[in-house]
Amino acid sequence: MKKTILTTAILLASAACFAQTANEADTLAAFANSEQEADYQEFYTIEEEEEQVMSRALVQGTSSGKVNTRPTADNTQPCKLWAILLTDTQDESIGGDDLIDNLALNKELKAIGQVLGIPVTIKNITGNAFYNKRNLANAISAITPTKNDIVFFCFNGHGFRFDDQKDQYPCLSLGDNGDDYNYVTLSDVYAAIKAKGARLNVVFSDCCNSYVGDYKPSQPGSTLYSRAASKASKKRIKDLWLNVEGNVIATASKPGEYSWSFSGEGSAFTQSFIKQMRREISSSRTDEVSWQRLIDNTIESARKKTLECENSQHGIRYMNVKKR
Repeated sequence: MKKTILTTAILLASAACFAQTANEADTLAAFANSEQEADYQEFYTIEEEEEQVMSRALVQGTSSGKVNTRPTADNTQPCKLWAILLTDTQDESIGGDDLIDNLALNKELKAIGQVLGIPVTIKNITGNAFYNKRNLANAISAITPTKNDIVFFCFNGHGFRFDDQKDQYPCLSLGDNGDDYNYVTLSDVYAAIKAKGARLNVVFSDCCNSYVGDYKPSQPGSTLYSRAASKASKKRIKDLWLNVEGNVIATASKPGEYSWSFSGEGSAFTQSFIKQMRREISSSRTDEVSWQRLIDNTIESARKKTLECENSQHGIRYMNVKKR
């Protein structure tokens, strides 16, 4: 289903075209029993051999009676993963699929934190009572990262752009507060998060980047994810999330384009990111991990996924991530 920005009037006029928003409890239960959940559980079960090798490495030097106290790279400073997931779960057209994206991201981020042994704080902004600009601003203000922390932000909802807008990244629609355009730009969110000073900032939006009032119908479902051929590598997860520094901003479509989701399966961009991240941290790989390859492959995977839609989407991104 295509994610489109609509003014308040258009939203009200088009509401009758869609089924009621999926019940969040029912969607959560379905997700928990799905093949995607089974794949998640299997993938983040770290190979026993890798764990044993790491355990041996940690105790090297103790046989002589002298304890090796040299700190490992990820333990020199405390590290924490902060996440804000701003998700329009109540929209009649895309709420159910946005909820699937939200649940999947929650699980992936928590699994990464568990594997790395770092605390994860996730602020979910969902539902009619909470999905607004004030709560987004409060969530960003509440983040207090140290210089070794990670901040992850993802928006799943309606997006748009103005006819005279020069910024290539979209405006994020944040519901009705009595104004036609209750929104914040992704670029402003990126700037606010970057100013917090974390080591690694990753800012995504999975929404349309089309012009105000431009709307197209939905697409039927088509399976996007696939069963994992291997398990996650703890070393590769560390290299991707702990042993780098810099910033990433990416969005699902370029100016004038829609962003697509597929009924009951989530959105092309978000699900492609999860799929490509798993490929990047797979224990079957021997090359160096790369944020640039991860995001470029995410954009390309979403493009291929939407080739059969009326117009495929071509994501855009900027990054300056380097090893440390």
